[in-house]
Amino acid sequence: MPKERIKKMTGVLAAVFSHTGHISKEDAKEISGLDEGAFEKVYAKAANIADKMSKAEGDKMQKFIEHYGEEIDEYMKEFGPEVLA
Repeated sequence: MPKERIKKMTGVLAAVFSHTGHISKEDAKEISGLDEGAFEKVYAKAANIADKMSKAEGDKMQKFIEHYGEEIDEYMKEFGPEVLA
């Protein structure tokens, strides 16, 4: 279901901000609109991003985009390449 996949992508993004201390975990969950189980899965994906970002050197924004893209790839597959066209 497209709406659920978009919520998960939003959840990953919001959870990164939680892992980096900018918002609370509860705020990230609220932003995502996901139930507890689904949110915990995206929260774990965000932990991977935050961990990689803490070790990144150079252009941190570019590294963030790369790592975020890796983590949400499974959610994007449903939409196909035309989503970004």
